[in-house]
Amino acid sequence: MKKIIIGSAISLMAITAVYGQETQEQNMALKLGTLGLGIDFSTPINEDIAFRFNVNGATTTRQETVDVTRYDADLKLLTVGALLDYYPSEGSFRLTAGAYYNANKFDLVATPTLVESISVGGNTYTSADIGHVNATVEFNKIAPYIGLGWGNKPSSEKGWGFTFDLGAMYQGSAIATAEAIVNNSAPQFIKNQIAADVERERVQIEDDMSSYTWYPVIMIGVNYTF
Repeated sequence: MKKIIIGSAISLMAITAVYGQETQEQNMALKLGTLGLGIDFSTPINEDIAFRFNVNGATTTRQETVDVTRYDADLKLLTVGALLDYYPSEGSFRLTAGAYYNANKFDLVATPTLVESISVGGNTYTSADIGHVNATVEFNKIAPYIGLGWGNKPSSEKGWGFTFDLGAMYQGSAIATAEAIVNNSAPQFIKNQIAADVERERVQIEDDMSSYTWYPVIMIGVNYTF
């Protein structure tokens, strides 16, 4: 992760060094949307094309008890983008293509309450068998992006402006992992059955998420050209 951010920053500095003599305008933006809270930095390559580097992220946690099972869910958003913006006219409308480092993931912990039961893979277990079940859903780390938007044009007049992004990030098929924390005192045949049921749950999660290969990107905010 650190190598990706450092590498992107070095690339940005190199582009700025090469093309910075033509124009001194740069653009920074603060945004909020489906990628979380983000910050952009744009620098022009020529009059029509600009390079944009951004970092976005957010974390949300939710706890809920359904029947006799407590669910602790964590959604963690983290993306780092390297994008090229093409401005086909003198205005701020742009077409964008590039890629994101995609560290978005979803963590879920299911815990049976007291001595009650939990359903795993179609079978029911008690807290005497399972302490809890952990599951994580992730996607491809490198996600190509295509979209359109408004704003962030470094060669525009200096001052404040409006910025908007609408596009999609191709994150590929979901990659799910799951494990059950089994009590050591449980019989071996129960442990084997739990392992098989957890695998069924993992496969089911990936199947349920199979239609989420594209992640919608909608970001809105303000930018400043200096």
